[in-house]
Amino acid sequence: MRKVLILTLLLAFTFSGCQFFRDKFGKDKAADTLAVWEAKQDSIKKVEMLKAKKLEEARRAKEKAIQDSLMKVREMEARNRFHVIIGSFKVPTNADEYQKQVSTFGFQDPKIVESPNGFRMVSIGAFETYSKATNEIVRINRTKEEPIELWVYEAR
Repeated sequence: MRKVLILTLLLAFTFSGCQFFRDKFGKDKAADTLAVWEAKQDSIKKVEMLKAKKLEEARRAKEKAIQDSLMKVREMEARNRFHVIIGSFKVPTNADEYQKQVSTFGFQDPKIVESPNGFRMVSIGAFETYSKATNEIVRINRTKEEPIELWVYEAR
């Protein structure tokens, strides 16, 4: 009897420290599984919120960069309000065609300027002052045998 009692105590001490028996008999498996699942869902939600926040920040940064670029262009256009005009047209398609043709003459980046009276003018340069615009006309015609008819238009 003593041997049985010692054996029983020995087995009780041995198996009471075993993780298998603690998991099998000591805890509720369903509660652990639910807790793990809830923790995963919580982590997924946090990651999704972080992604959404980063995307929104990137969208705002891009929008701000676009607005800054537009503001710089407007400021530059406001400063450079004296245009050297090479042609003026009432028919919009004629202005577009002439703009393409002027590019082949060697003028870089000619632009269309709208006037309040409905004419579309082909500009070959924009300057801050009237004198700089007239100096450009003189510079262009200096090397020509027959001068090109150019004039200055002040945009308001």
